[in-house]
Amino acid sequence: MEVRPYSIGRSAWPAVAGLVGLAAVSCGHVATTADHVVSLRLANAGSQPLHCRLLFGHWVEQDLGEVGQGAAVEIAMMQSARDGSLYIERTDGQRLMMIENIVCGLNGDWMGSFEQIDLAPVRAGRPGGVTASCAAPAKSGRVVCTAPAFEE
Repeated sequence: MEVRPYSIGRSAWPAVAGLVGLAAVSCGHVATTADHVVSLRLANAGSQPLHCRLLFGHWVEQDLGEVGQGAAVEIAMMQSARDGSLYIERTDGQRLMMIENIVCGLNGDWMGSFEQIDLAPVRAGRPGGVTASCAAPAKSGRVVCTAPAFEE
């Protein structure tokens, strides 16, 4: 199974730096040494490729790309020790990118088929690793995503 790690590069953020700063400041949170890494492994358990996106606060998003049949993408996030919120630090280290959702859909009918990963259990717990999977529907409709499972 192909597993593709995901990271945010500098070139991905030039147009949204101001919005990101506003998002982090509005949350009133600064990364601390008590915050910890949460690795989310998102697998495609279906028979069709899926296109996945990471959605941040304030309408900012990052394309995770296509996840082929039997493939997975790994996302390293940080979790606030204070309130369980999930974030990725911007590459310049100046702001936190607060994660709202991770969604996957079908190429060609993304808006009509996308579904989200339920991150509420991750925010409520303090896992080190999480696995989740999504799969295309058998005929038509929305993608189906499993609830995240905490790794031991």
